[in-house]
Amino acid sequence: MEEVLTLDGIILRPQALPVRPNWEKIFGCSAPLVLEIGIGNGEFLVWLAEQNPAVNCVGVEIDRDYLLKARNRVKSADLRNVRLVPMEGSKALSRLFAPETLTALYLNFPDPWHKERHKERRLVNEAFAWLLASRLVNKGQFLMVTDYEPYAQEAIAAFTACPAYEPLWETPLRTELSGYYHTKYARKWSELGRSFFYIGFRKVRTVELPEWVLRTYPLASLRGDEIMPHVLLQTSQPTDWQTLWKSMPKGLLWQQGSDVVNVKDCYLGDNCIIADLVVTEGRLMQRFFASIHAHREGIMVKVHDASHPDFTQGVHRAIALLALTVKKFLPNAKLHHHTCDGRTWREAVEYLSEVNSPESTCTPN
Repeated sequence: MEEVLTLDGIILRPQALPVRPNWEKIFGCSAPLVLEIGIGNGEFLVWLAEQNPAVNCVGVEIDRDYLLKARNRVKSADLRNVRLVPMEGSKALSRLFAPETLTALYLNFPDPWHKERHKERRLVNEAFAWLLASRLVNKGQFLMVTDYEPYAQEAIAAFTACPAYEPLWETPLRTELSGYYHTKYARKWSELGRSFFYIGFRKVRTVELPEWVLRTYPLASLRGDEIMPHVLLQTSQPTDWQTLWKSMPKGLLWQQGSDVVNVKDCYLGDNCIIADLVVTEGRLMQRFFASIHAHREGIMVKVHDASHPDFTQGVHRAIALLALTVKKFLPNAKLHHHTCDGRTWREAVEYLSEVNSPESTCTPN
């Protein structure tokens, strides 16, 4: 597993991490596994790892400057039980941890997104509570601290609504928690006289993730052995790549609620077209390139070799839609075979048959 490690073996490279990586091999030992989402400069995680040397600690952070500061703290403390990942919190929880593997999750002063129109960006909601329940071991704990009481109450409501939990204390909310490390934000808010709100829950029963949670976090259902979607179109005549490129759509290719497949642009190459795609599913957005290129049988449509999206249903859908769109512009083309998810393929066929033409939702180049 050394090939996935960079920067002194502390920060992991997300592109090299498989779905549900073997954390025992990454750390080199078997130990309880805890996660902190949004580690900031890493002082809490370093404190946690020092206090619990027999526990493996994972921290995720999307801010590069904070991540490097945290790496330096871990290195200075000479800790062997800490690994850092540059990844968004819900994506990390969905993708990197198998069911019932986490002993605890810590969340210190998450962004409250104060404005009403931004509330949906908050990390903690009912879907998150269900997702975490699937990742925690029995008796595993969730601990969150915030200075924003509306967010605290929202988090309590979300965890109370999930039958997997019970409060960690007599009540799920406390304004003081002896022995809990005060981060720089806690010290700053304390100097300003602000109150803290500690939220704690313990998992007490196993629950099956509802379909609506899996739609919110599509990475949660991945196993790690998903097949890369590709479509092979058989053609009996040479392909006019210039004409095909000019016919390719740009813009919204598919939409169902907030889930979309969007063609940002298409680029013409030698006997190929590269499509820049954005696929949004639930709270996951993936941007990647798809290749439409010459094949001995005709034309192959697949994820470009330089791109590494997770092969969710949305990615399967994008490849299916792109291939069916290409087929529409090539009357002589016939479907040879595809590896797209069966249900997703049928949905793509039905969707395109319901619209008059791709131009009804997309603009040609």
